[in-house]
Amino acid sequence: MTIAAAWVRTLESGAEELVLCSDSRLSNGKRFDHCQKTFRFARSDAAICFAGGTDWAYPMIVAAINAADLHLPSQTRALGLAKFKSHILNILNQMQREVHNFVRGENVPDVTFLFGGYDWWSKEFRIWRIEFDEASNTFRSDERLGSNKFGGLGKVEIAGDPEWIAEMRTNLKALVQSRYGKDMRQPPSAKFNLEPFEVIRDFLQQADPNESIGGAPQAVKVYQFMNSADVGIFWPNVKNGRLFMAGRPLLDYECATIKSVLDPLSLNSTWSNGSTAEAREQVQRGIEAQRIRSTDQDQSVPEST
Repeated sequence: MTIAAAWVRTLESGAEELVLCSDSRLSNGKRFDHCQKTFRFARSDAAICFAGGTDWAYPMIVAAINAADLHLPSQTRALGLAKFKSHILNILNQMQREVHNFVRGENVPDVTFLFGGYDWWSKEFRIWRIEFDEASNTFRSDERLGSNKFGGLGKVEIAGDPEWIAEMRTNLKALVQSRYGKDMRQPPSAKFNLEPFEVIRDFLQQADPNESIGGAPQAVKVYQFMNSADVGIFWPNVKNGRLFMAGRPLLDYECATIKSVLDPLSLNSTWSNGSTAEAREQVQRGIEAQRIRSTDQDQSVPEST
């Protein structure tokens, strides 16, 4: 199974971005920790991730991604995000109806999708939870309109094993209350940053080979200017880890242009154009620059009398 989250992140500048994050483990008689679970669409204003059975999730996500390119209004983004979501639902339901020669109950998809992006029509990020409803025998979507009981911090949706969802909600609430007060509204302008990522990171740091989640965290971002990017993450850390993209560690000779490379410990983020070694140097320079800025700020504070 999976632990996954989608949320609207607010930066210090006030700009927003949608982040989808998950673990990288697939389980089916074995543990495979380098598997992609977060996906971007070519139209670049939307992304999707899943939790559940990969026998359903993978063929459906591949079909949805290809459908976005086949359908011209979707390809050009003339089809707004909400209507694009409906198009994705139609694809998922069409595929489920085509299943045949199944054992009783095996036509019920045990998968949850988190879909979201930037809606140019309403000028906001939107997130939907997509699950199969046995009563209607169709996939149905529910939009996350509020903060999911996280004060005024913004939209967040969580998917995965029930026990992991419950533990993530507990840990996330404790984390944000430690930063933004018991009501999670201090200051009133407080919004989510990378707290959901931090909780998933901590889970994966402690995960053992027998658990249903594992591997490196993976993430994609959708920006307000309607572009998207896979996030490169050094795991388990910048100094000793490897650079992972979409759950897979890059080979030493692979060179890539990465719009966002993240140190999972300091949460310092930068970009990289080159090999893993070059990306490591770039991130380490960013960490050092951040340390110097913090030191300068501390020294500039006058002593109280």
